[in-house]
Amino acid sequence: MDEPLPPSTRIPLGTDPVVLLADSDERIRQGLTAQLAKYQVSVVHCADGAAALLEAGLRKPDVLLVSADLPVIDGATVLRLVRRRLSIPVVLGVGPEDTAQVAPALAAGASACVARPYRPREVAQLLSLADRGNRGWDQPLVCGPLTLDPSTYEVRMHGVPTARLPLREFQLLHLLMLNAEKVITRDRIRAELWGEGARRSNTITVHIRRLRERLGDDPHHPEIIQTVRGVGYRLVPPTS
Repeated sequence: MDEPLPPSTRIPLGTDPVVLLADSDERIRQGLTAQLAKYQVSVVHCADGAAALLEAGLRKPDVLLVSADLPVIDGATVLRLVRRRLSIPVVLGVGPEDTAQVAPALAAGASACVARPYRPREVAQLLSLADRGNRGWDQPLVCGPLTLDPSTYEVRMHGVPTARLPLREFQLLHLLMLNAEKVITRDRIRAELWGEGARRSNTITVHIRRLRERLGDDPHHPEIIQTVRGVGYRLVPPTS
């Protein structure tokens, strides 16, 4: 918890963003609260799942960050119940002993899973998702038979749900669909989705390949997510 946010990290939601942190470890709660306070990010924290549900309903935070091993009501149940009422990023914090809960959490509607104890930089990235929500992030997108619904984190092709996409792939598809038929440069993708975090040259390439596989796009002759050599990528709405 002693890793500071770099000065270049952009904290979105300029008017007092709020993170609701549900974690039974007081040291973790206090540490994250102190780190983010330096950047005008408020952390409301509670120690169990029942309190998390109550606070989420009352405060409607920008991000809900909930640990997997919450007492009273477990993290996956909190995720599922919050998803029914609020369209905010809901993130599960997992430790080394919680890896078996990742798949159930994603199935319950988690926006992402992050390592616990938390890194302030990762929490700042989660706030960027909430910022997009204020700018229409939660509006469904339709490109021919391909649909994406940010409020449920669901993607459908011809009405059939795809496998649940990891958060980065979901963000990438959202960016491409929002700019359908337009070329999105690799630099823009890197800046909007990773900031300074995509230093490996093949990071975007790997995510594009995985996204094509999930959409049933031919990896050798892609028709949906097309490569514009030397520039970036363009999403062409698939035919009905």
